[in-house]
Amino acid sequence: MAERVNQHLNPLIGTNIKRLRKERNMKATEVIAKLQCKNVNVTTGIFSKVENGYNNPTVDMLIALTKIFKCDYNEFFKQ
Repeated sequence: MAERVNQHLNPLIGTNIKRLRKERNMKATEVIAKLQCKNVNVTTGIFSKVENGYNNPTVDMLIALTKIFKCDYNEFFKQ
């Protein structure tokens, strides 16, 4: 039987993703399109849940977002 991983939500990451997007005057749909071009499987609904703290972003999403936002990973974890 596969072991289930207990994944805790961290709304701080989503809040920072939203902050970075708005600081760059980008629409969510624009970021989603760029993520999809980088082969990140994301929908509008999933991205909205990430920004609002209901889902954690995937590692692939965070890697792509550092390139889209031209930022360091630390930006996602700022208090």
